Amino acid sequence: MQAKLRKFLALAIAIAGCAAIHPAQALTADGLTYTLTAFATPNPNVADLTLTISGINGPSDTEGGRYGVFAIAFNDPSAFAQITTVPTGFAQMPGGLSSGGGGGCDGHGSSFFCVQNTQPITQSALAANSMLSFNFTVNLSGFSPAAAADYQDDFKISWDGSKSNNYGDGDFKSGYDHVSQNLAFSPAAAPEIDPGSASAALTLLAGGLAMLRGRRRKA
Repeated sequence: MQAKLRKFLALAIAIAGCAAIHPAQALTADGLTYTLTAFATPNPNVADLTLTISGINGPSDTEGGRYGVFAIAFNDPSAFAQITTVPTGFAQMPGGLSSGGGGGCDGHGSSFFCVQNTQPITQSALAANSMLSFNFTVNLSGFSPAAAADYQDDFKISWDGSKSNNYGDGDFKSGYDHVSQNLAFSPAAAPEIDPGSASAALTLLAGGLAMLRGRRRKA
């Protein structure tokens, strides 16, 4: 019975702890929170990145009236990594984003990796306190600690919304702050724990212990 209990406890702990928690780096700008989280994959040379934006059009959003994201830019990480998959509905474009409130990827600045929305953005405001997520895949086969230490993790974003002009005619002007601040990430972090899985594991553990106790009393 003790051997069965030890096996059950080991299984429950494995389920509850199968994904280690990785603290994400967060940036707050214009009342929005930008979080870039890196998840490990079965391939040690590949990581998945998720950019999460929360607080959109909420009480803390100092600009508001946002319809959607037109473009996203990061400093080019090619010194130690390569972004190989971009978010659905976005395409990689040359250059970065103009800090002067222009449109999307502007073709200037070789040190930036830029992706631009290729799908129509509905011209109506997102719901208050909306959240958006964008997924990237990064190849880490060229990773080196020295290159990572020198990496400048500058981040820019181009929003479309009520402050924008000329959407869809090639002369788009965002009208929103492009942020232009650091948004750090860890290239090979472990995936975050799934709260649902942890809860299920704890429930399974509690039920199993009760079952084992009942059997012991009958014995």
